[in-house]
Amino acid sequence: MNILMVDKFYFIKGGAERYFFELKAVLEAHGHRVIPFSMKHPRNFPTPYSQYFVDHIDFNPTGLKDKLFTGFRSIGRILYSTQARRRLRRLIRTVRPDVAHLHMIDHQISPSILSVLKKEGIPVVQTVHTYKHVCPSYRLYNMEKGVICERCLKGSYYRAFFEKCHKDSFLSTSLLVLEMYVHRWLKLYQKYLDLYLVPSRFMGQKLVEGGVDPQKVRHLLYTVRVEDYPPRFDSDGYFLYYGRLSEEKGLLTLLKAMEGVSDSRLRIAGEGPYRPALEAYARERGLDRVEFVGALGGDALKTMVTGAQFVVVPSEWYENSPLVIYESFSMGKPVIGARMGGISELIEHGVDGFLFEAGNVQELRKWINHLVEYKKERTKMGRAARKKAEKEFDFHSHYPKIMEIYSSLVENQRDS
Repeated sequence: MNILMVDKFYFIKGGAERYFFELKAVLEAHGHRVIPFSMKHPRNFPTPYSQYFVDHIDFNPTGLKDKLFTGFRSIGRILYSTQARRRLRRLIRTVRPDVAHLHMIDHQISPSILSVLKKEGIPVVQTVHTYKHVCPSYRLYNMEKGVICERCLKGSYYRAFFEKCHKDSFLSTSLLVLEMYVHRWLKLYQKYLDLYLVPSRFMGQKLVEGGVDPQKVRHLLYTVRVEDYPPRFDSDGYFLYYGRLSEEKGLLTLLKAMEGVSDSRLRIAGEGPYRPALEAYARERGLDRVEFVGALGGDALKTMVTGAQFVVVPSEWYENSPLVIYESFSMGKPVIGARMGGISELIEHGVDGFLFEAGNVQELRKWINHLVEYKKERTKMGRAARKKAEKEFDFHSHYPKIMEIYSSLVENQRDS
Protein backbone atom coordinates (compact mmCIF):
# COMPACT_ATOMS: atom_id res chain seq x y z
CA MET A 1 0.00 0.00 0.00
CA ASN A 2 1.18 3.54 -0.77
CA ILE A 3 0.54 5.80 2.22
CA LEU A 4 0.85 9.58 1.99
CA MET A 5 1.96 10.88 5.41
CA VAL A 6 1.58 14.62 6.02
CA ASP A 7 3.02 16.74 8.82
CA LYS A 8 4.31 20.29 8.77
CA PHE A 9 7.67 19.22 10.17
CA TYR A 10 9.86 16.46 8.76
CA PHE A 11 12.06 16.28 11.81
CA ILE A 12 11.27 15.41 15.41
CA LYS A 13 10.00 18.67 16.86
CA GLY A 14 7.51 17.23 19.33
CA GLY A 15 5.24 14.34 20.16
CA ALA A 16 3.32 14.50 16.89
CA GLU A 17 6.49 14.04 14.87
CA ARG A 18 7.76 11.30 17.12
CA TYR A 19 4.60 9.34 16.40
CA PHE A 20 4.85 10.25 12.70
CA PHE A 21 8.28 8.65 12.40
CA GLU A 22 7.45 5.69 14.65
CA LEU A 23 4.44 4.91 12.45
CA LYS A 24 6.44 5.46 9.27
CA ALA A 25 9.04 2.94 10.46
CA VAL A 26 6.35 0.40 11.37
CA LEU A 27 4.66 0.66 7.99
CA GLU A 28 7.91 0.45 6.05
CA ALA A 29 9.01 -2.58 8.07
CA HIS A 30 5.87 -4.32 6.80
CA GLY A 31 6.65 -3.52 3.18
CA HIS A 32 4.45 -0.45 2.65
CA ARG A 33 5.64 2.67 0.87
CA VAL A 34 5.36 5.86 2.92
CA ILE A 35 5.45 9.14 0.97
CA PRO A 36 6.00 12.24 3.13
CA PHE A 37 4.65 15.72 2.44
CA SER A 38 5.89 18.53 4.66
CA MET A 39 7.63 21.91 4.81
CA LYS A 40 11.22 22.53 3.78
CA HIS A 41 13.41 23.09 6.84
CA PRO A 42 17.15 22.94 7.61
CA ARG A 43 16.53 20.25 10.23
CA ASN A 44 14.55 17.94 7.95
CA PHE A 45 15.60 14.33 7.50
CA PRO A 46 16.66 13.56 3.91
CA THR A 47 13.99 12.32 1.53
CA PRO A 48 13.69 12.19 -2.27
CA TYR A 49 10.26 13.80 -1.93
CA SER A 50 11.54 17.08 -0.49
CA GLN A 51 11.27 18.71 -3.93
CA TYR A 52 7.49 18.70 -3.42
CA PHE A 53 7.56 20.22 0.08
CA VAL A 54 6.17 23.71 0.66
CA ASP A 55 8.62 26.55 1.20
CA HIS A 56 9.91 27.21 4.68
CA ILE A 57 8.22 29.95 6.70
CA ASP A 58 9.23 31.10 10.17
CA PHE A 59 6.32 32.44 12.22
CA ASN A 60 8.70 33.87 14.84
CA PRO A 61 11.05 36.14 12.86
CA THR A 62 13.42 38.71 14.33
CA GLY A 63 13.81 42.22 12.95
CA LEU A 64 11.14 44.61 11.73
CA LYS A 65 11.66 43.90 8.01
CA ASP A 66 11.41 40.14 8.47
CA LYS A 67 8.36 40.54 10.69
CA LEU A 68 6.54 42.64 8.09
CA PHE A 69 7.42 40.26 5.25
CA THR A 70 6.49 37.17 7.23
CA GLY A 71 3.28 38.80 8.41
CA PHE A 72 1.97 39.20 4.85
CA ARG A 73 3.10 35.71 3.81
CA SER A 74 1.67 34.07 6.89
CA ILE A 75 -1.89 35.26 6.26
CA GLY A 76 -2.14 33.35 3.00
CA ARG A 77 -0.26 30.32 4.31
CA ILE A 78 -2.43 30.00 7.41
CA LEU A 79 -5.82 30.63 5.82
CA TYR A 80 -5.51 28.73 2.55
CA SER A 81 -2.19 27.74 1.00
CA THR A 82 -2.41 27.57 -2.78
CA GLN A 83 1.25 26.54 -2.88
CA ALA A 84 0.51 23.48 -0.73
CA ARG A 85 -2.38 22.56 -3.05
CA ARG A 86 -0.21 22.80 -6.19
CA ARG A 87 2.74 20.89 -4.82
CA LEU A 88 0.66 18.16 -3.25
CA ARG A 89 -1.24 17.68 -6.52
CA ARG A 90 2.09 17.19 -8.33
CA LEU A 91 3.22 14.68 -5.72
CA ILE A 92 -0.05 12.73 -5.85
CA ARG A 93 0.05 12.43 -9.61
CA THR A 94 3.61 11.13 -9.36
CA VAL A 95 3.16 8.50 -6.65
CA ARG A 96 -0.61 7.77 -6.55
CA PRO A 97 -1.13 7.03 -2.83
CA ASP A 98 -3.91 4.71 -1.69
CA VAL A 99 -4.63 6.63 1.51
CA ALA A 100 -3.54 9.90 3.14
CA HIS A 101 -2.71 10.08 6.84
CA LEU A 102 -2.49 13.64 8.16
CA HIS A 103 -0.92 14.80 11.40
CA MET A 104 -0.16 18.48 12.13
CA ILE A 105 -1.01 20.57 9.06
CA ASP A 106 -2.07 23.90 10.62
CA HIS A 107 -0.42 27.12 9.46
CA GLN A 108 2.62 25.84 7.56
CA ILE A 109 0.52 23.68 5.20
CA SER A 110 -3.16 24.49 5.94
CA PRO A 111 -6.26 22.37 5.23
CA SER A 112 -6.31 23.64 1.65
CA ILE A 113 -4.84 20.24 0.71
CA LEU A 114 -7.97 18.38 1.78
CA SER A 115 -10.02 19.20 -1.31
CA VAL A 116 -7.13 18.09 -3.54
CA LEU A 117 -7.03 14.72 -1.82
CA LYS A 118 -10.77 14.27 -2.13
CA LYS A 119 -10.77 15.31 -5.79
CA GLU A 120 -8.06 12.74 -6.49
CA GLY A 121 -10.16 10.04 -4.82
CA ILE A 122 -7.83 9.50 -1.86
CA PRO A 123 -9.42 8.74 1.53
CA VAL A 124 -8.13 10.93 4.35
CA VAL A 125 -7.56 10.21 8.03
CA GLN A 126 -6.01 12.54 10.58
CA THR A 127 -4.42 11.75 13.92
CA VAL A 128 -5.53 14.61 16.15
CA HIS A 129 -2.60 15.72 18.30
CA THR A 130 -3.97 19.06 19.56
CA TYR A 131 -7.29 20.82 20.15
CA LYS A 132 -6.91 22.99 17.05
CA HIS A 133 -10.20 21.76 15.60
CA VAL A 134 -12.07 23.41 18.47
CA CYS A 135 -9.64 25.98 19.89
CA PRO A 136 -7.81 28.78 18.01
CA SER A 137 -4.76 28.46 20.27
CA TYR A 138 -4.56 24.63 20.20
CA ARG A 139 -4.66 24.01 23.94
CA LEU A 140 -8.05 24.81 25.54
CA TYR A 141 -5.80 26.64 27.98
CA ASN A 142 -5.21 30.35 28.56
CA MET A 143 -1.44 30.70 28.78
CA GLU A 144 -1.53 34.24 30.20
CA LYS A 145 -4.00 33.45 32.97
CA GLY A 146 -2.74 29.92 33.55
CA VAL A 147 -6.22 28.34 33.50
CA ILE A 148 -8.22 25.84 31.46
CA CYS A 149 -10.38 27.71 28.93
CA GLU A 150 -13.28 26.28 26.90
CA ARG A 151 -14.86 29.55 25.82
CA CYS A 152 -14.39 28.81 22.11
CA LEU A 153 -15.34 25.14 22.31
CA LYS A 154 -18.87 25.55 20.93
CA GLY A 155 -17.72 27.68 17.99
CA SER A 156 -17.58 31.15 19.59
CA TYR A 157 -14.02 31.68 18.37
CA TYR A 158 -14.23 35.47 18.63
CA ARG A 159 -13.84 35.10 22.39
CA ALA A 160 -10.18 34.22 21.89
CA PHE A 161 -9.59 37.73 20.55
CA PHE A 162 -10.68 39.36 23.79
CA GLU A 163 -8.55 36.92 25.78
CA LYS A 164 -5.48 37.58 23.57
CA CYS A 165 -4.92 33.83 23.64
CA HIS A 166 -2.00 33.75 21.23
CA LYS A 167 1.24 35.46 22.29
CA ASP A 168 -0.83 37.85 24.45
CA SER A 169 -1.47 39.78 21.24
CA PHE A 170 -4.71 41.06 19.71
CA LEU A 171 -3.14 41.00 16.23
CA SER A 172 -1.75 37.45 16.42
CA THR A 173 -4.93 36.13 18.00
CA SER A 174 -7.16 37.83 15.42
CA LEU A 175 -5.42 35.90 12.62
CA LEU A 176 -6.09 32.61 14.38
CA VAL A 177 -9.72 33.57 14.98
CA LEU A 178 -10.09 34.47 11.30
CA GLU A 179 -8.50 31.14 10.39
CA MET A 180 -11.03 29.22 12.45
CA TYR A 181 -14.02 31.03 10.92
CA VAL A 182 -12.72 30.71 7.34
CA HIS A 183 -12.11 26.98 7.69
CA ARG A 184 -15.50 26.45 9.31
CA TRP A 185 -17.23 28.49 6.59
CA LEU A 186 -15.48 26.47 3.85
CA LYS A 187 -16.24 23.23 5.75
CA LEU A 188 -12.84 21.88 4.77
CA TYR A 189 -12.60 19.32 7.54
CA GLN A 190 -16.30 18.50 7.64
CA LYS A 191 -16.51 17.72 3.92
CA TYR A 192 -13.13 16.20 3.18
CA LEU A 193 -11.82 14.44 6.29
CA ASP A 194 -13.06 10.86 6.52
CA LEU A 195 -11.86 9.94 9.99
CA TYR A 196 -10.39 11.57 13.10
CA LEU A 197 -8.06 9.30 15.07
CA VAL A 198 -7.81 10.37 18.72
CA PRO A 199 -5.06 8.99 21.00
CA SER A 200 -7.27 9.71 24.03
CA ARG A 201 -11.00 9.35 24.47
CA PHE A 202 -10.92 12.70 26.23
CA MET A 203 -9.75 14.30 22.98
CA GLY A 204 -12.58 12.60 21.13
CA GLN A 205 -15.09 13.90 23.66
CA LYS A 206 -13.89 17.48 23.20
CA LEU A 207 -14.06 17.19 19.40
CA VAL A 208 -17.64 15.98 19.60
CA GLU A 209 -18.54 18.78 22.02
CA GLY A 210 -17.06 21.18 19.47
CA GLY A 211 -19.28 19.88 16.67
CA VAL A 212 -17.31 17.05 15.07
CA ASP A 213 -19.45 14.16 13.83
CA PRO A 214 -19.05 11.40 16.46
CA GLN A 215 -19.32 8.77 13.72
CA LYS A 216 -16.02 10.04 12.34
CA VAL A 217 -14.10 9.81 15.62
CA ARG A 218 -12.05 6.66 16.35
CA HIS A 219 -9.86 6.00 19.38
CA LEU A 220 -6.35 4.74 18.63
CA LEU A 221 -3.42 5.01 21.03
CA TYR A 222 0.00 6.17 19.91
CA THR A 223 2.71 3.58 19.45
CA VAL A 224 6.33 3.26 20.46
CA ARG A 225 8.86 0.61 19.56
CA VAL A 226 8.92 -0.92 23.03
CA GLU A 227 11.96 -3.06 22.26
CA ASP A 228 13.97 0.17 21.90
CA TYR A 229 13.25 1.03 25.54
CA PRO A 230 14.89 -1.65 27.72
CA PRO A 231 13.36 -1.82 31.21
CA ARG A 232 15.15 -1.46 34.51
CA PHE A 233 13.35 -2.15 37.77
CA ASP A 234 15.86 -0.77 40.27
CA SER A 235 16.98 2.87 40.50
CA ASP A 236 19.73 5.32 41.39
CA GLY A 237 17.82 7.12 44.12
CA TYR A 238 15.97 9.92 42.31
CA PHE A 239 12.67 10.46 40.55
CA LEU A 240 12.17 12.38 37.34
CA TYR A 241 10.18 14.90 35.37
CA TYR A 242 11.12 15.20 31.71
CA GLY A 243 9.59 17.36 29.03
CA ARG A 244 8.97 20.99 28.23
CA LEU A 245 9.41 23.49 31.06
CA SER A 246 6.33 25.66 30.70
CA GLU A 247 3.72 26.88 33.14
CA GLU A 248 0.89 24.56 32.13
CA LYS A 249 3.01 21.49 32.92
CA GLY A 250 2.38 21.83 36.66
CA LEU A 251 6.04 22.13 37.60
CA LEU A 252 5.49 24.72 40.31
CA THR A 253 3.11 22.29 41.99
CA LEU A 254 5.82 19.64 41.77
CA LEU A 255 8.41 21.94 43.38
CA LYS A 256 5.99 22.81 46.17
CA ALA A 257 5.43 19.09 46.76
CA MET A 258 9.20 18.64 47.05
CA GLU A 259 9.20 20.82 50.17
CA GLY A 260 7.85 17.78 52.02
CA VAL A 261 10.06 15.12 50.40
CA SER A 262 13.28 14.32 52.25
CA ASP A 263 14.27 10.79 51.24
CA SER A 264 14.79 11.19 47.50
CA ARG A 265 15.91 13.67 44.86
CA LEU A 266 14.06 15.18 41.92
CA ARG A 267 15.70 15.64 38.55
CA ILE A 268 14.05 17.88 35.96
CA ALA A 269 15.14 17.22 32.38
CA GLY A 270 14.12 19.66 29.67
CA GLU A 271 14.12 23.27 28.58
CA GLY A 272 11.48 25.93 28.20
CA PRO A 273 10.43 29.47 29.05
CA TYR A 274 9.52 28.62 32.64
CA ARG A 275 12.96 27.32 33.65
CA PRO A 276 14.33 30.60 35.13
CA ALA A 277 11.27 31.03 37.34
CA LEU A 278 11.44 27.43 38.51
CA GLU A 279 15.13 27.66 39.32
CA ALA A 280 14.55 30.89 41.22
CA TYR A 281 11.77 29.26 43.25
CA ALA A 282 13.99 26.28 44.08
CA ARG A 283 16.81 28.57 45.25
CA GLU A 284 14.51 30.74 47.35
CA ARG A 285 13.01 27.70 49.06
CA GLY A 286 16.33 25.95 49.56
CA LEU A 287 15.31 22.92 47.52
CA ASP A 288 18.79 21.46 47.23
CA ARG A 289 17.30 18.06 46.36
CA VAL A 290 16.06 19.43 43.03
CA GLU A 291 18.42 19.32 40.06
CA PHE A 292 17.82 20.88 36.63
CA VAL A 293 19.76 18.81 34.11
CA GLY A 294 18.74 20.57 30.88
CA ALA A 295 17.50 19.05 27.65
CA LEU A 296 18.39 15.42 27.05
CA GLY A 297 17.70 13.12 24.14
CA GLY A 298 18.53 9.72 22.74
CA ASP A 299 20.51 7.34 24.94
CA ALA A 300 21.27 10.04 27.53
CA LEU A 301 17.56 10.51 28.19
CA LYS A 302 16.89 6.77 28.30
CA THR A 303 19.70 6.36 30.85
CA MET A 304 18.18 9.13 32.95
CA VAL A 305 14.73 7.51 32.85
CA THR A 306 15.92 3.98 33.58
CA GLY A 307 17.86 5.28 36.59
CA ALA A 308 14.74 6.88 38.08
CA GLN A 309 12.52 5.42 40.77
CA PHE A 310 9.46 6.71 38.95
CA VAL A 311 8.33 9.56 36.67
CA VAL A 312 5.97 12.44 37.47
CA VAL A 313 3.58 14.04 34.95
CA PRO A 314 1.92 16.88 36.93
CA SER A 315 0.26 18.72 34.01
CA GLU A 316 -2.44 21.29 34.66
CA TRP A 317 -3.82 21.44 31.13
CA TYR A 318 -5.67 18.87 29.00
CA GLU A 319 -2.80 16.63 27.92
CA ASN A 320 -3.85 14.45 25.00
CA SER A 321 -1.89 11.20 25.39
CA PRO A 322 1.62 12.01 26.65
CA LEU A 323 4.37 9.93 25.07
CA VAL A 324 6.34 10.46 28.27
CA ILE A 325 4.03 7.88 29.87
CA TYR A 326 4.41 5.44 26.97
CA GLU A 327 8.19 5.65 27.22
CA SER A 328 8.34 5.53 31.01
CA PHE A 329 6.11 2.46 31.15
CA SER A 330 8.22 0.80 28.46
CA MET A 331 11.30 1.32 30.65
CA GLY A 332 9.58 -0.19 33.68
CA LYS A 333 8.85 3.02 35.56
CA PRO A 334 5.61 3.77 37.40
CA VAL A 335 4.13 7.19 36.72
CA ILE A 336 2.43 9.64 39.07
CA GLY A 337 0.12 11.69 36.88
CA ALA A 338 -2.48 14.41 37.24
CA ARG A 339 -6.12 13.62 36.52
CA MET A 340 -6.15 15.82 33.43
CA GLY A 341 -7.09 15.12 29.83
CA GLY A 342 -5.89 11.74 28.62
CA ILE A 343 -3.39 11.12 31.43
CA SER A 344 -5.85 9.19 33.57
CA GLU A 345 -6.66 6.91 30.63
CA LEU A 346 -3.09 5.62 30.56
CA ILE A 347 -2.40 5.17 34.28
CA GLU A 348 -4.27 2.58 36.33
CA HIS A 349 -4.28 3.98 39.85
CA GLY A 350 -2.48 1.68 42.29
CA VAL A 351 -1.39 -0.74 39.55
CA ASP A 352 1.19 1.00 37.35
CA GLY A 353 1.21 4.40 39.04
CA PHE A 354 -0.92 6.88 40.95
CA LEU A 355 -3.27 9.69 39.96
CA PHE A 356 -3.75 12.94 41.87
CA GLU A 357 -5.92 16.01 41.52
CA ALA A 358 -4.12 18.49 39.27
CA GLY A 359 -2.59 21.30 41.30
CA ASN A 360 -3.06 19.48 44.61
CA VAL A 361 0.33 19.76 46.33
CA GLN A 362 -0.57 17.61 49.33
CA GLU A 363 -1.90 14.71 47.27
CA LEU A 364 1.07 14.76 44.91
CA ARG A 365 3.46 14.82 47.87
CA LYS A 366 1.61 11.88 49.41
CA TRP A 367 2.12 9.64 46.37
CA ILE A 368 5.73 10.73 45.88
CA ASN A 369 6.58 9.79 49.46
CA HIS A 370 4.64 6.55 49.10
CA LEU A 371 6.59 5.38 46.05
CA VAL A 372 9.88 6.53 47.55
CA GLU A 373 9.25 4.54 50.73
CA TYR A 374 7.78 1.30 49.35
CA LYS A 375 10.43 -0.13 47.06
CA LYS A 376 8.77 -3.53 46.53
CA GLU A 377 5.49 -1.91 45.51
CA ARG A 378 7.41 0.43 43.19
CA THR A 379 9.11 -2.53 41.52
CA LYS A 380 5.80 -4.38 41.16
CA MET A 381 4.23 -1.33 39.56
CA GLY A 382 7.19 -0.97 37.21
CA ARG A 383 6.73 -4.53 35.99
CA ALA A 384 3.01 -3.90 35.48
CA ALA A 385 3.85 -0.75 33.53
CA ARG A 386 6.20 -2.65 31.23
CA LYS A 387 3.60 -5.36 30.69
CA LYS A 388 1.02 -2.73 29.72
CA ALA A 389 3.46 -1.13 27.28
CA GLU A 390 4.13 -4.46 25.60
CA LYS A 391 0.42 -5.21 25.30
CA GLU A 392 -1.04 -1.84 24.36
CA PHE A 393 1.68 0.48 23.05
CA ASP A 394 4.02 -1.71 21.01
CA PHE A 395 4.02 -1.40 17.22
CA HIS A 396 3.19 -5.13 16.88
CA SER A 397 -0.24 -4.41 18.36
CA HIS A 398 -0.57 -1.01 16.65
CA TYR A 399 0.10 -2.20 13.09
CA PRO A 400 -3.00 -4.39 12.56
CA LYS A 401 -5.22 -1.67 14.01
CA ILE A 402 -3.94 1.05 11.70
CA MET A 403 -4.06 -1.26 8.70
CA GLU A 404 -7.67 -2.15 9.44
CA ILE A 405 -8.47 1.57 9.39
CA TYR A 406 -6.60 2.20 6.14
CA SER A 407 -8.14 -0.84 4.43
CA SER A 408 -11.69 0.06 5.43
CA LEU A 409 -11.23 3.62 4.13
CA VAL A 410 -9.83 2.39 0.82
CA GLU A 411 -12.67 -0.13 0.48
CA ASN A 412 -15.27 2.54 1.22
CA GLN A 413 -13.68 4.81 -1.35
CA ARG A 414 -13.91 2.09 -4.01
CA ASP A 415 -17.56 1.45 -3.19
CA SER A 416 -18.54 5.15 -3.28
